[in-house]
Amino acid sequence: MQPNEFILPVIVLAAMFCGWRLIRFVRSRSTAAKVAGCVSGVGIIALSGCVLLLYGFAMVKKYRSVLSVSPNGKYIAQVTELDFGPGPFDTQVEIRSRWQVSPDIVLAGHGAPSDIELTWRGNSELAIRYPSGYASDVNPAYPVPCERQFKAVRITCEPATGYMLHPNATATRAQQLRAAIDQRYKELSGAHAIGGNAVQITDVLPKYISEGESYLEALQTLMAAGFSVNRQSPGQDVGQYSIRSTCRGDVNVVLYWHGPTDSSVVQKVDGWIDVTCP
Repeated sequence: MQPNEFILPVIVLAAMFCGWRLIRFVRSRSTAAKVAGCVSGVGIIALSGCVLLLYGFAMVKKYRSVLSVSPNGKYIAQVTELDFGPGPFDTQVEIRSRWQVSPDIVLAGHGAPSDIELTWRGNSELAIRYPSGYASDVNPAYPVPCERQFKAVRITCEPATGYMLHPNATATRAQQLRAAIDQRYKELSGAHAIGGNAVQITDVLPKYISEGESYLEALQTLMAAGFSVNRQSPGQDVGQYSIRSTCRGDVNVVLYWHGPTDSSVVQKVDGWIDVTCP
């Protein structure tokens, strides 16, 4: 925990102590005062306990990057991600002055927290580099909104095309998968062979995501290709993204897997594009 994050627990514990002291204080008072004092004291303790419990759960579920401190030590920035279970990331860039209790959120998106870079360019300029998706996306999560100012700090937003900041084998495979799907849609659309029907792309997928492949590797490939992945049921994830064109194309890929997420393999993969024309 950071120093400012001790403030809320300390206040809550102080409130619980005051509730206990209130109960002790009214023991020698009139009956009405005893009842009112005990009810108030128990209520304060119970409410404070609930707040402390919820705060503890929130802290356990939060990913935090290494602190990025301005050269003069006045400002602190950090990448965080709240784990709400299966589904897209919920990543944020937070910034605060050194003893500010609650940080301000200057960037929020659904990319992996490891794909955001923070760089201080002096005491009053913070550069944020992050994946910004593709121009053809129909995705409300992209482009990622980025604030330009925090108090005296100027924020420089540096979006990078795609969904992974640093090229690697997964990113390359994901870009190839994305290009193959978009090309299939473009060819059929150009030949006027869609006609408002679903376009099967299952035959396109095995080159990039295949049966027997690590589930985590397949999941990372989909997310790096721009899919928003959600858990539809145990052992079944659905990835989606939309293609911007005359007719809207909603791309769907379903991963079927079994077992623990960290060691399971893909059992089957299906894909299609739902087409909606005006």
